[in-house]
Amino acid sequence: MHKQILNLIEPTLYDQTGHSYGYVLSLITANKDFNFNIRVWLDRRGENLLQNTSAKAQVYFFRPLRQLQKLFLYLKLLRKPEIIFISTTELWDLKILAFYTRYFAAKAKVVLHFHQFKQTKSKLAALRSLAPKARNFTILTPTDRLTNIFKTNGFNCKTVPCPVFSAPRDISNSTAKFSKILYAGAARRDKGFPTVINLLQHFRTQQNNTTFEIQVSAPNSQRYDESTQQALQLLQTIPSENLILHKTTLDQSQYLDLFNNSICLLLYDKNDYSDKFSGVALDAFYAGCPIITVKNTWMGDMAEKYHAGIALENYDNASIQQAAERIINNYEQYHNNAKKAALELSAAHDPINTLASIEGMYHDK
Repeated sequence: MHKQILNLIEPTLYDQTGHSYGYVLSLITANKDFNFNIRVWLDRRGENLLQNTSAKAQVYFFRPLRQLQKLFLYLKLLRKPEIIFISTTELWDLKILAFYTRYFAAKAKVVLHFHQFKQTKSKLAALRSLAPKARNFTILTPTDRLTNIFKTNGFNCKTVPCPVFSAPRDISNSTAKFSKILYAGAARRDKGFPTVINLLQHFRTQQNNTTFEIQVSAPNSQRYDESTQQALQLLQTIPSENLILHKTTLDQSQYLDLFNNSICLLLYDKNDYSDKFSGVALDAFYAGCPIITVKNTWMGDMAEKYHAGIALENYDNASIQQAAERIINNYEQYHNNAKKAALELSAAHDPINTLASIEGMYHDK
């Protein structure tokens, strides 16, 4: 049977850090049940990243020029009877593709996975103007909230939970024993890093020596935002007792081990994450790790639905500490609820669902 070519575009991917690697690897692994010929277009530094997989690595992007390089790559791929799947889509990607469709009929089928969309007047106006030119594109989003943004602006879209970034581990026999409060992921303002450092200082001024484990590694851009830089300076003044810091990026197994016997803080910016999915929350549940997060987000919805954590309206130090103490005092119950959440969410986030959605829409049968 002819294998249809699936061009998976992930311009910043070059190593195992971050969720883009897990996302791509999950699709490659799930492809054993499908018949796609997966080509991953990635950062040129990732030449050896996928060498032990069934996918072909097309090393192409040079990070500082990646947005310009997309102009040439998309023009080339649109002329081929293949599938273009942009796994982390930006508005710029949509603009480029829609622009080209004004001048020629695309032979490629286009699937765009938006993980987020910041609703500003200018961006929403851009969406409305692009919709007529993109009527043959399919938009995938991980949350109903995000799908509704595109649907109300005239796009063909569908909610498909993000493919699992890490396979659920067998934690059925794990013992629930709280040991630490965790901040996992790159140190960023929008992910609440400064809030966590302020909380740590608050604990210590109260002579509360609860162990904190914190990743302080830089984001993909290798640049800390200003608020995070200030938080890092504050962190240097806090005694190192019962404080575990990870200054370099961890590999996948080391990262997943962080969640064992922890409470994970996901005190993300409410505006930035109102319609976004969180892979860190999913990783936490897979480890039976309860979370403390914010209301009216996907993370908050899941914490409340499964009673696998606490979602806060206001996340001042006192409120966060109170939530942490409540979970610590009932840790086994929250741990078990997180395990139940993992069972249901692993089925919803199976990468088979993403590939099936693409196959159902576009695959030659």
